Amino acid sequence: MRHFIVAAALAAATATASAAAPKLIQRVDAVSVSIDHNQLVVTANGAVNSGGWTSPHLQHKASPTAESNTDEFEFVATPPPSDAAVVQALIPVAASGRFALPHYGAVQVKILAESNSVTAPLR
Repeated sequence: MRHFIVAAALAAATATASAAAPKLIQRVDAVSVSIDHNQLVVTANGAVNSGGWTSPHLQHKASPTAESNTDEFEFVATPPPSDAAVVQALIPVAASGRFALPHYGAVQVKILAESNSVTAPLR
């Protein structure tokens, strides 16, 4: 019985570690924006600060005000578990996504990262 409880606790801890919440990547390097078939297509390149990051993607962020001329996205990825042995170096990552067209009056898109942001005009 005791072995079963230890095994169940270990399985629960492993499941929790692998289900880490996505976090902002270290930096954004380049952004491109286009409109295709009535959808906003956003592509971003950047870097994370170590190996082991997974599932890089863009998350739409609610506009601070309805009058804002900027549509914002966060560039996030899932970090490695804290006990994982990973390379400590800047590792390139890329993400692309299709989103609903921005609100009326938006003329640019801003991609946010932990240490910087990059803005690109809507075309």
